[in-house]
Amino acid sequence: MLKTLPAACVALTLGVAGSEVLAQSGPHCLALDDAMGLAAARAPEVAGAQARLAEAEAEAVAARSLRRPQVSTFGRSSVGDTGLTTSQIENQLGLQVSQRLYDFGDARLAIAAAQNQVEQRGHEISAQQAASAQMLADAYLTRLETLAVIDVVSERRDYFARQRDAVAALLTQGGATRADRAQIEAQLANAEADALELEFLADQAATRIREYAGEPVGELCGHEGAANDLSSRLTGLETLDALVQSALSDNPLISARTSAIRALEARLDRARRNRLPVIEAVGIASYVYDDQREDWEGRDRLGVDVSVPLYSGRALSAERDQAAAQLAFEQSALRTLQRETREEAEIAFRRAISLEAQLVRREIVADSQAEYFEAITGEFQYGLGTLPDLVDARLAYERAQIDVISARFDWLRQKLELLRLTGRMPTSATAD
Repeated sequence: MLKTLPAACVALTLGVAGSEVLAQSGPHCLALDDAMGLAAARAPEVAGAQARLAEAEAEAVAARSLRRPQVSTFGRSSVGDTGLTTSQIENQLGLQVSQRLYDFGDARLAIAAAQNQVEQRGHEISAQQAASAQMLADAYLTRLETLAVIDVVSERRDYFARQRDAVAALLTQGGATRADRAQIEAQLANAEADALELEFLADQAATRIREYAGEPVGELCGHEGAANDLSSRLTGLETLDALVQSALSDNPLISARTSAIRALEARLDRARRNRLPVIEAVGIASYVYDDQREDWEGRDRLGVDVSVPLYSGRALSAERDQAAAQLAFEQSALRTLQRETREEAEIAFRRAISLEAQLVRREIVADSQAEYFEAITGEFQYGLGTLPDLVDARLAYERAQIDVISARFDWLRQKLELLRLTGRMPTSATAD
């Protein structure tokens, strides 16, 4: 059994973990806020939502046209009786202008429905931007967390590499056994395998960041900068009531459904009036060719058209039923979304508080494990401890470090979830 090793072989830097090193934000690092802004502005899903907004705006233009004059040209050719025994061919070319005078609110309701649909599409754009920003932010935090854990695992790998060299030197002198060497080799191989897997996860997160940002990105700012960015966006939401209220009023998905309900209410009201008349002023200016006189003559008419649907094969009642069913479905979906949002907001708020408290305690555990490992190392140097005790103490200290990192980034992700629920995610690029 190995009794003593040179001090240089068992020394360990008990400094800060890799996540603290990452907190040294350089002047050219990509901040979390800026990264989320890039994703919100450049995601192709956002372009799709913007296309739907353009479609809704076109429908709004069409609805507003109901209140504007309608101008059309026409040409007619007809043959008919002009008396008891004569008939006549008549060719006519002209211009028709019509203007709605009164339609019992049909145009107003059509415009209201279209405008609310435009608002709905606008909120959907915000929701899609928030979703894209959250995907990038999650990858951003994942990469920072993985790099921090890599630093911790690298310390373990370097530590056991030094131990392996010391054991190899002492093995020939009888100061160590083959079992000691095998144990050290196993721990070193395990550290190297863990490092390889973590490097893959870090590269995977970097790929997602690049794809969602729309451009290659360099160094990321550290977790302290990310925490500051997230906290600044949560200002004013320090209480549960404020958070829930913000989630119900500012969440873009809820706002989109609320606008959709207003649009459907206008459509239902319009459908209920579809049997009421539409009154229009109509003016016609035309030239008519009389084949009997073989001459063109002007003919002008000005009048009022009143159109009232009498029978449509139940199409009008079906339109009303369809609008009522769509409204009922959307109202049910809104209530469900509000219930889920309230529940998620309260759980996320309490979870964030719990994670913050856990982080403090994890840091205390890590400090205690560092002291314990330092004590075991000292005892081992004086022959008062065994190699398994030293290895266990080293691994326990590493687990404590990783627990601190996990708790810290779980806390940051919970803040990100609060941003999503309250509609405070970035919606435009803040960096070029």
